[in-house]
Formats: sequence, structure tokens, C-alpha cells
Amino acid sequence: MPWDMAKAQLRIDKLINDAPDIDIQRFNQYLPLYETQRALKAARSEPVSPPLFSLPKGKAIVVDTVQIYISITNYDEFRIDEGQETSASHERALRLLHLYYSAADRVIEDSPAQRIDFHSGRIHAVILETEGHGVSRETLGQALGFVEDFKKVAAAANQRLANSEFEAEFRVGIDVGTCVAINNGTGLEQEPLFLGGAANHAAKLADGDEPGVYASGAVHRILGQPELGIYEQFRGISEEQISINAARRGADERIVFGVQDRQSYTDSIVGLWNEEIKRGDFPDITNPTFQFFHKEPPFSEIDYAELMPSNTIRMPLVSMFADLSGYTNYIDNAVASGEIRKAVRALYVIRDEFQNVVEADFGGRKVRFIGDCIHALIAEGSSSETDRQESVASAAKCAGGLHSSFGLCKTTLGGLEELGLAVGVELGVTPVSRIGIRGDRSVRVASSVATTRSEKMQKECEHNGVKFGETALRAAPAALSDILTEGYSRDMDYGDVTICLSAPPATVAAPNYARAHAPTEMPPPRAHFRSE
Repeated sequence: MPWDMAKAQLRIDKLINDAPDIDIQRFNQYLPLYETQRALKAARSEPVSPPLFSLPKGKAIVVDTVQIYISITNYDEFRIDEGQETSASHERALRLLHLYYSAADRVIEDSPAQRIDFHSGRIHAVILETEGHGVSRETLGQALGFVEDFKKVAAAANQRLANSEFEAEFRVGIDVGTCVAINNGTGLEQEPLFLGGAANHAAKLADGDEPGVYASGAVHRILGQPELGIYEQFRGISEEQISINAARRGADERIVFGVQDRQSYTDSIVGLWNEEIKRGDFPDITNPTFQFFHKEPPFSEIDYAELMPSNTIRMPLVSMFADLSGYTNYIDNAVASGEIRKAVRALYVIRDEFQNVVEADFGGRKVRFIGDCIHALIAEGSSSETDRQESVASAAKCAGGLHSSFGLCKTTLGGLEELGLAVGVELGVTPVSRIGIRGDRSVRVASSVATTRSEKMQKECEHNGVKFGETALRAAPAALSDILTEGYSRDMDYGDVTICLSAPPATVAAPNYARAHAPTEMPPPRAHFRSE
């Protein structure tokens, strides 16, 4: 069904009414309760989640954190073959991610770090400060120790388990600060989220082509080093400084700083991993089992629990990123002013409505929430092929629907005037699967040039709007150019798109309906559009 204003308003009203009262606690208040529950579950041989990983939806924990992002800087070398994406290059890229996601999780399980998310070629982990008085040098040191251990285990796994096929290079971003932890997932789709400036800044530090470890001024200050300027912080920390400041717990549970011989640790992790491969508990990286198939739309029928390397979707589709602009400052201000409850409730309502628009209105499928951003996939077509033009048209309507629903959310919730919505759209052949350690630890993945470009398009929108990538523009209906300038519209809602594409009459917001119907001379279609 298409987006409808009355239906969306009813959904939003219901989401607001059903939203839980948010119970806000400091981490040092929450931790004793978690430890008690963990002991009870362990006594019953029940699985135990890490702290803050599977919080009830109505709970928000304020916690001091070390935020860590690890990006594979040479990822495109594996997913592109002579300038093209092929089934072989996609298989190779998935095997790469399969290896490094698994390496990260194995190191995380034996460290104080906690996995938050794997997104394409990027790993997000966090270490929690237990004392509640700001991040200590000991906690930051353990973060540096985790980074060292991950890199060593990853290198050894590549060498011993993958015949050195995947020589990955890493760029690490680290920042410290107070964040708000919440969870928006269930079952196999747990989605722990850490909202705040530290997470956002660490992600930006990890975004670049040069390998290395890059830290914020706050990190340098804790390490007793001169605080760097806004540009100097992108120079990176030397390997020597990392080794000196890395810290790990010894056998007596005391924190030990400095260079340590961790070869036995690496050998143990990779040795146990190799035993799992021999038993058949983990796929042999050198003998891939990825098998691709075309999924007939709608994507809303995708069950991620059924996906695995031997059952992986690969087909032309549209990738969309929709990000709440200004939310990081909004949540930081909420922490400072005591308005956390209001900010978290608003985020729950907005993100749930975004998922409703994607899945219920347009038959798409959410891949994941990444902080205050939703990554979604949309396709139109048959059981054997994708209709590229209709897929882009549907994505355009979905982007308009997201903006229209966002406008309703802002009006209904109130106090959100500073927030914007940036949406990036791109079309391309994309694999969709679950990879990494089997079971609950496996990870949803949709990774291709199209997913990367759609995220880039979203970032180029700055505060608001919709931007289409080049491939999506080439496949788009020619009429869509009437509301775009170089693939971008700063102010495009559902009414604009449906009127532009001569869709059946829709219920649209009055100001946008009037603007779309204003008697103007429409420009000719732009040269970079063509119909298929």
C-alpha cells in the first residue's frame, strides 16, 4: 500500500501512546542488577548477554564509554574486480567480512569490549566505564589493548586459516564520552545503540583511506599527551604509543600496562577457531559455501533468520540510508538538561515509523538501525529479475513518505524543530546475508558499491533532503528530474513524488500539495536521466 497521511498519523499516535515510560539509570546503578541476573541465568545454564546488549525497550542507561570504530580501508580491493562488481568479487568480499567479523567477536568475548554493530566494512565496539566518574586511563588502556589484540588475531587468522588471501588494512577511530545506551531489537535482531557525540566522533575518525589509529583530543588528554587541534587529531597515534598505553587484566585481575607478549593469546584464539573448522562448526574460509539467489519482491517478506552463506540473496536493488540530522547534538543537550526521557521516546517513535514506511507502505526491508539512521532495501520486479525503473520510482516514493511521516512526527511530538532528515538512494547489485559466528552471534549484512554510495549520498544532503546516486538516476523515470537538481531535492515529500510521477491521487500535506501544483513552467528532463 502507498503512504497515506491519515494512516501514518494513526500509526504515529499509536506509537506515542504505546511508547514505554523510559526508566533512566546511571550505569553504576544498573550494573548490580545485571550481575545478579547474570548469576541466576548462569546457574540455570541460560545464555547471558553482555551488559546493555539486550536492554528492555523502556530502559535507557547513561554510561561513560570508550567508543571504537574499526574500518577496513582496502575493502573495495576485494568487492570490485577490474572495476566491476561480480558474483565472484561479492563472494570474496563476504568471505573477507566473514573472517574479520568472526575475529572481532572472538577477541571481544575474551575482553571487556562489547560489540555494538558490524556495518559493511566497519566494526563498532565499546568499552564501558564502571566507576561513573568519567573514562579512566585504565579503561582507555583496555580499549587500546583490544585494538592490538584484534589486529594480531585478524592477521594470524588470515595467515593460518585463509592462506593469506585477505590482507586487510585497518583504520581505527577512538573517542570517549557519556552516551545513552538503549536497545531497539528482539531475537536475532538485537540492536544495542549508544547515542551521543563520542560515538559519532569516533565513527568520523575511522572514516578515511589512511590506515592507523586516530583518537580525539579527549583521548590524548587522558593519556597525558598534548591535546591536538581539530586537524592534527587526524594524524594518528604511533604503534609505539599504543603499545605503551595498552592495558589488559592479568591473572590476578590487576590492570597491566605496556608492551606484553600476547602471542600465546593469539595462538589460543586461532587454534580453537581452527578446531571449530575441523569439526564443521565454522565454514572453512578457503572453501566458500556462498550460494546466491534472486528474491522475488516484496522484500518485507525477507526473514533474516533463514539467510546464511549457503542461502544468500544477490540481485539488483535500491539501498537507502535515512539519517536524523542534528540528533547527536539533540541527545547531548538532553543529557546535559535532564531531558533524556523525552529524547529517547521521540527516537523510538520516529524510528518505528520509519520502519513502518519502509516495510508496511513500500514492501521494503530494514537492514538495521545505525544509531539514529535506518538502512533499508527496496526492489520491484518478478521472481527472476528486478525492474530497475520501478524500483527507483518506489524508492523515491518511500523517501518522500519518510519525509512526510517525519514531518508528522515533528508536529505531533513537538520540540524537534532543530532536526532534519537526510536520505541517500542508490541502485546496484547487492548481496544480502548473515555471516560471522553462527547462531545469535551471526550478523545481517548488505554490502555493495550501491550501499556505500547511498550512505555517501545521505551524508552529502547535509541537514535535509534526498539525493540519488548516479546509477539510480540513470534508471529513474524521466519525470523525476522535475523535482531534482543534480539528483538532489532539499524539500521533497510524498505528495511531490506522486504528483511528479503521475501516480494515483494520494492524501498529501496541504502546503506541499499546493507547492507541487503551483503553475510553473517545468524544466525539460535532465540529460543524466533516461527511461528503461
